[in-house]
Amino acid sequence: MSGRGVSPGVVQGIAFVVVADCYSTVPRRIIAESEVGAELEKFDAALQAAERDLLALRERVERRIGKQEAEIFAAQALVLKDPLLLKEVLHLVSHEKRNVEAALTDIIAKFAQVFSEIQDPYLQARASDIRDVGRRVLSILMKTQCGDTLSCPEGSIVVGEELLPSATAHMHLQNVAGFVTERGSKTSHASILARSMGVPLVVGVEGACSRIRTGDLLIVDGTTGKVVINPGPRLLREYDKRRAQGQAEHDVLEGLADLPSVTADGTPIRLCANVAKLDDLETVDHCKADGIGLLRTEFLFMAHDRFPTEEEQFAFYRTASERLNPREVTIRVLDLGGDKTLPYFPLPATLNPSLGHRGTRLLLNHPEILETQLRAILRASAFGKVRVLLPMVIGTEDVVAAKAVLGRAKEFLRYSGIRFDEAIRVGAMIEVPSAVIMVQRIAREVDFLSVGTNDLIQYLLTVDRTSPELAPYYDSLHPAVLETIRGLAAAAGEAGRELSLCGEMAADERYTPLLIGLGVRSFSVVPGRILRVRSSIRSTSVALSEKLAPRALKLASGQAVMKLLRAGSKG
Repeated sequence: MSGRGVSPGVVQGIAFVVVADCYSTVPRRIIAESEVGAELEKFDAALQAAERDLLALRERVERRIGKQEAEIFAAQALVLKDPLLLKEVLHLVSHEKRNVEAALTDIIAKFAQVFSEIQDPYLQARASDIRDVGRRVLSILMKTQCGDTLSCPEGSIVVGEELLPSATAHMHLQNVAGFVTERGSKTSHASILARSMGVPLVVGVEGACSRIRTGDLLIVDGTTGKVVINPGPRLLREYDKRRAQGQAEHDVLEGLADLPSVTADGTPIRLCANVAKLDDLETVDHCKADGIGLLRTEFLFMAHDRFPTEEEQFAFYRTASERLNPREVTIRVLDLGGDKTLPYFPLPATLNPSLGHRGTRLLLNHPEILETQLRAILRASAFGKVRVLLPMVIGTEDVVAAKAVLGRAKEFLRYSGIRFDEAIRVGAMIEVPSAVIMVQRIAREVDFLSVGTNDLIQYLLTVDRTSPELAPYYDSLHPAVLETIRGLAAAAGEAGRELSLCGEMAADERYTPLLIGLGVRSFSVVPGRILRVRSSIRSTSVALSEKLAPRALKLASGQAVMKLLRAGSKG
């Protein structure tokens, strides 16, 4: 089988197939009277197993995230004992002779519908809990895995239709050795997560969920996109050889962990990390990153079944700022839209989510969400060096309005006698063409700029970055992209503002010399790519890079630029 490798590396492991929707594959049949007893015994055993899973899950989440977040699973365990739910399932099995899987599916759908129609938002949210509990019991009855990889065995290769950001927020990531999905793209947020973990991911593998079974032995090559099911001895030997080569390369990179990010001719380059979870901080420390250039707060929100409180957010941001102190932590406020959604905060329907309610625009429509988050960030600034980053700004109006909300948050904390950094710095992400055009004016309103290349390339080239079909047109080296980055670096320099480059383009060490030549002096990349980018920084010189950039800007296509970079790397 083959797809598109979007997170490099080769791994061998046991398949753990995740069915996104158990409800769509439920078997339905009329059972005989003699089968009723066995069906009810099977149901009782599944309930007990589900309760054990939930209580174990509660303990793990409490250790990883916090006690309050873990209570979700304690509440779900209580659903398993709801007398009315149990009574109705028993009735359908005993009297209407439905098989237990079908009976449970119908009752879960009925209960979830009742809760979803209640006007109270809190009770509406319980509908998702009921569906989730039903999915868990069904997965036990049907001997499948339905969306929960927290319980996957160590060394598992997770196989699914698509790896969604909301699902990864709950994963027991330490047990995951790799991913195989039927859908996805290199710049989807799930792909970014895989690269930050340093695990292989292959997307676009047609029929993966139907052809691969849980327990199959897999070899996954995240570089070439190859996936082998139950390989024979010859392929296993070949895999062992490649794994040894990969380990040797890893050992060389590990030797850079304590070295500075400085070019061969002595120019220091700022190299920071993009972080989604507190688990990432260990790698950030190990690689001696210069700070956190992008703390993605949306994953904190995805780990909850409702908006995290100010105290919960404060605890998260404080941990990051204390761990990194005196290094700087750049906290991006909640960035929703596109492929990043929250089940408890539905966005208005739109034909193209990438052009809908997103980033700062969305938060300004809900200032109470933004102000709560800014208060939590300000409080954390008393415990380390913290700055605020505004996503997806389209002009100065966004920045001015967001700074007004920040002002209200500061005033509240002053009145409450709570300490914070009065001079906290504010930055803007340049991700859309309007912000590129207005960058000089935006620079006057902020303290620093961050170029989000993933979305910037999408909007410059009008290519949906999550679409596998359009992947060939998503070209990081397109002349328009390079000219835009050169112009942004020059504008930031003229305004006396730091400019950092983040996204997948920044994390590709093949592009580092060219980006330095275009004027970039600060990068923020996923933790798993820090050492590779550092290696590229240390092996290039500013002098050579500044000769390379003008040559690249004269070329007519991204392919021609890539050919130039390859030629340069060989000699």
